Amino acid sequence: MQIIDHVLLHVIFSTQRQKPVLKDDALRAAVHAAIRDRLSHSENICLAVGGTVDHIHVALFLSRKMTVHKLVDHLKKVTVPVVRQSGEPNAFFKWQQSYMVFSVGLADRDALIHYVQTQEDIHRTRTFQQELLAMFAKYDVGFDERFVWK
Repeated sequence: MQIIDHVLLHVIFSTQRQKPVLKDDALRAAVHAAIRDRLSHSENICLAVGGTVDHIHVALFLSRKMTVHKLVDHLKKVTVPVVRQSGEPNAFFKWQQSYMVFSVGLADRDALIHYVQTQEDIHRTRTFQQELLAMFAKYDVGFDERFVWK
């Protein structure tokens, strides 16, 4: 028997209340590295990690043995110590409980990777909220503002 599964996902999660905690390039790089490392020790396949001062994007193929919720929970858990150990202002760092996950067609793989890798450029002209509102509209996703921005 052969099982072929290529579930391409775009995962997005932010700092609690979108605080700009990841200002330092070295800290952001360490968080991205922790995500890549965690994914390399699983059956998930990391294609790209990016983000800005207040949120993270990950492009990946999801393992059939992993739920989306468990995946995001693992990524958040592995990165919290990295941020907390970066200094006093971040001693009580938390990720926002909410997260967004979009399935992406395989034909759009390269575009997704490029989008994730160019987050800093994208956010020179667009806020995180503007970015999410555009995604929600593009994918026709309903959302509850009480939870998205907290």
